[in-house]
Order: sequence, then C-alpha cells, then structure tokens
Amino acid sequence: MNLFDWRTPLGKRLAELHTESEAQTYASARAQYPGSDAAFRELAREYGELAPERKGAFLQAHGISVQDPALSLAISREMGAFLFNLVLARRAGSILELGSSNGVSTLYFAEALRRLGGGRVVATELEAAKCAALRGNVEAAGLAPFVELHEGDVFESVKALQGPFDLVFIDIWAAGYLDIFQQVERLLAPGSVVLADNMFTAAEAVMPFKAHLEGRADISNTTLPFESGVEFAVVL
Repeated sequence: MNLFDWRTPLGKRLAELHTESEAQTYASARAQYPGSDAAFRELAREYGELAPERKGAFLQAHGISVQDPALSLAISREMGAFLFNLVLARRAGSILELGSSNGVSTLYFAEALRRLGGGRVVATELEAAKCAALRGNVEAAGLAPFVELHEGDVFESVKALQGPFDLVFIDIWAAGYLDIFQQVERLLAPGSVVLADNMFTAAEAVMPFKAHLEGRADISNTTLPFESGVEFAVVL
C-alpha cells in the first residue's frame, strides 16, 4: 500500500525534494570523476547494482565523496518509508533529528506523528539557508505543528534539550557521530531507539561510533544492510 499520495501537497513536495537531491548528488559525483560521461554512466550503473555494504569502498576507490555539506543530502524514498513505518510501529511521540538539512526526513517523521495524533520532532540544522528551506517545506505540507526547529551548531542545540526521546536519528557529518551520541545519551531511556545513517558509505569515519556501541552492555545494536547502511540501536 502506498501511504503517500503524490498528488497531495506533502507528496508533491517530497517528490520534488527527492528529485532535486538525486540530481545534486549525481552532478557532484560526476564532477569528482575524471573519466568520460559514458564511463561515469557505467560507473553509476555498477554502483546501483552493488550490495549496500560494498558501496562505501566502491566510492572511495574511485575518489568520490557523497559527504558534501553544500548538498541537500536528502534521504531516499526508501529510507523515508522506513523511518515513517518505524515511528508508527514504535508509536514514537518524541523524535530527535540530528542533522535535518532541508527537512526531507523531517517531513516523513512529522507525517507519521500526524497520523499517530500528536508528538514532536525536534529538528537541528546549522545552515541558515537549509533551515529556511525546512521551515518552508513543513509549512507547505501542513506539518509545522509537529516540528520544533533548532537552528545553529548541533552540539550547542542538544545542550538545551530535555528528554527522553523515543527515537533519535543521527545524520550529521560522519566523524561527529560518537561525540554527538555521547552528548545525547542523557536524553535516552530504556526502549529508546537510535538510528545512524551512512554506516557503509562513511564506514571509516563512523568506526569509533560503531565500536563504542558494540562495547556497551546496555545497548543492543546491529547494522542494517539497507540503503547506505543504517545502525539500529536500542537502549536496554
């Protein structure tokens, strides 16, 4: 069942944002690749057929980075559906989103909360232009009542927050995953779910975070072989 009618304001905006992000990412990757257009199209085809856990090494081998803060770096449609369904299954009422960009994942979270009948997603984003885009997107989709945006440095933003949060989604610069997790631990409670994106595409940078989770007796975690690699952790 398709839960998103692409003819609605929300559906139309998500379709536009996904298309825009995909085009940006493709153009950025093409600019980093020294070969011909035909060779790059073949490279893109090979990448699309790879198992998720091999994609990070593939990009690194070809000198391509997808961690460009100038891009919108939106989650995919498939990742959006996963987040949406997880919120519904967990019946999460409080969500902390660390690294919101233009608000694509925010829209999926907020729509899930709307369907559950209430709650809040606390979105965090550093760049003013992206914050302005996020505000416009949630307003256009009619989801502003479910979103609380904190503009500025994410490490400063979390200091003022009160928990607990049912779900935390980490999608900031990969090298900062461990530091930000250690700052938000006080906002978690037994049963809280922590998700972290880009575990395969930024495997080397997120290694300290992954190792930290695996060394904790009070956390159960696994890396889902899905999209760019999603760490799924539950506080015990």
